[in-house]
Amino acid sequence: MKSFSTQNDKRIILIIGAGSKAAEAIGRVLAMSHGKYTIYWLTSGISKYIVPDGKTIFQGDFTNRKEIKDICLQLQPDMIINTAAYTDVDKSEIERQKAWQVNVIGVENLVAICRLTDAHLLHFSTDYIFDGEHGPYSETDKPNPLGYYAKTKMAGENACIGGNIDYTIIRTNVLYGATNALKQDFVMWTLKKLADGKRFSVVNDQYSNPTLIDDIGCLVDKIVRTRAKGIFHAGGSDWVSRYDFARMIAKIFREDESLLSPMTTEDLRQAAPRPLRGGVIPYKAETTFGMKFSGIESGLLTMRRQLQIAGHHEWTL
Repeated sequence: MKSFSTQNDKRIILIIGAGSKAAEAIGRVLAMSHGKYTIYWLTSGISKYIVPDGKTIFQGDFTNRKEIKDICLQLQPDMIINTAAYTDVDKSEIERQKAWQVNVIGVENLVAICRLTDAHLLHFSTDYIFDGEHGPYSETDKPNPLGYYAKTKMAGENACIGGNIDYTIIRTNVLYGATNALKQDFVMWTLKKLADGKRFSVVNDQYSNPTLIDDIGCLVDKIVRTRAKGIFHAGGSDWVSRYDFARMIAKIFREDESLLSPMTTEDLRQAAPRPLRGGVIPYKAETTFGMKFSGIESGLLTMRRQLQIAGHHEWTL
C-alpha cells in the first residue's frame, strides 16, 4: 500500500467535481485540518463554486483518459475523491451514452490511474442501486437497480470493486445543505416553490433519509485520515417521505405549510422508475468512525443558520 506523499508533509488530494454540493462541504471540512492536506480541484466546466484561497482548480474532463492521466501524473495525488456524476435520473433514459460516459467511463479512468499511481479512490454512489422494495438498506443488502441511471451507478461501483485498487465507496441519498452559490437541492427547490406562494404537490410515497452535506464532509475527513476501505452508507437519522420532508422545510424556514399537497409517484409519470422505499442505514459508518448523522430538524437548522451567516436573508427571515 502506498504511503501518503510528503509535499511539505502534506497529503495530496484531488477532488473531482469541484462544483458539486458534496465537494464544497468536503472542502470546508478538510480546510480545517491545520494544513495537513494539499487539495486540488477538477471541474469539467466553469464552476460557480469559489475555491478557497490558496487552492488550485483545474478545468478538465475526467472522462478523457489522457487528459485526467496527464493531470494526475503531474499532481501525484495520494487520494482521488470523485463527487462528479451525471445525476438526471429521467434524462439518463434518453441520454444513455452521456450518463454512461460520466458514471462509468469516467470512473474506469480514475480506477486505471489509481492502479498506475497507487492512489486511493473515494467514490460516491447512491441508494438508487437498490429497488426500493425493502429500504432503508445496509451495505450487505443486494443491489437491484431499476432505471438506467441506477444501472450506470452500479457499473461505476463494480469498476471500483474489481479494479485491484484501494477504494472506498460512499452510498448516500438526498443531499442538502448550504453552499456559496445556493446550488439546487430538494430544500432549495422547496423553498423557491414556497416563496412563489402557490400551491404545489410533493410525492408522499418516496422514502429516504435526507443527508446534510456537512456530515458528508465529516465522514470523508475521517476516511482520509484513516484510509478506511470498503463500502459505507451515509444518510440522515430520519427516514421520511419527500412530502413530510417538505413539510419540515416549511416549518423550519417559517414558510406556509398549507401550500403543500401530497401526490403519488405514479401521478408524475416520470420516464425513469424510482425506488420508493429507499434510503440507507449509516450504522457501519457511525460505529466505525464514532460519528452521528444529523436528523432533519437539526440539519435544516444548521442549513438555515449557515444561510443567515452567508447573508442569504431572503431564505431566513
